[in-house]
Amino acid sequence: MDDPIFDPETGELIQAGGAKPPPAPAAMSLDDARAMLVRAHGVAISADDPILMLVSLHQGFVADYEGMLRRHDDAIRGFLGATGEACAEAVENVLASLKEKTVKASIDNAFALVTQQAIAMEQLRAEMRRHRRVHVLLTVLTLIAAGLVGGVLTLFIR
Repeated sequence: MDDPIFDPETGELIQAGGAKPPPAPAAMSLDDARAMLVRAHGVAISADDPILMLVSLHQGFVADYEGMLRRHDDAIRGFLGATGEACAEAVENVLASLKEKTVKASIDNAFALVTQQAIAMEQLRAEMRRHRRVHVLLTVLTLIAAGLVGGVLTLFIR
C-alpha cells in the first residue's frame, strides 16, 4: 500500500515508498507473561491472579483502542477522498468555465475586429467613390479646357 502520508505539522502529503514499516509485535499472551515471570523471578502466578486480570483488561482496552483508531483512520481516508474528489471536480468546473469564457471572449474579439474592418472598408469605398468623382470632374474640366485652348488657337491661326 503506497498511499501518501499526511504530515500534520507541515500540511504536506508525503509519498510513501521504500521499505515497509515493520509489523506491530504480537501482544504477549497471559501464559507467556506467567512463563516470563517464572523465568525472571522464579515466582509462579496462578490464572486467577488480580494483576493478570488487570493485564487482561488492559489488553482488551488496547484492542478496543486500536479498533477505534482503525475506524478513525478509515473515516479520515473516506473524508479526504471525498474532499479531494470534490476539490478536483470544482477545479475542473472552474477550468471549463474559464475555457468557455476565454473562447467566447476570443470569438467576440474576432467578431469585433471583423466588424471594425468592415466599417473601415466601407469608409475606404466611400472615400474612393469621392476621389473617383473628383477625378472624373477634373478630367472633364481638362477636356473642356483643352477644347477651349484648341478652339482659341484655331481662331488665332486663321
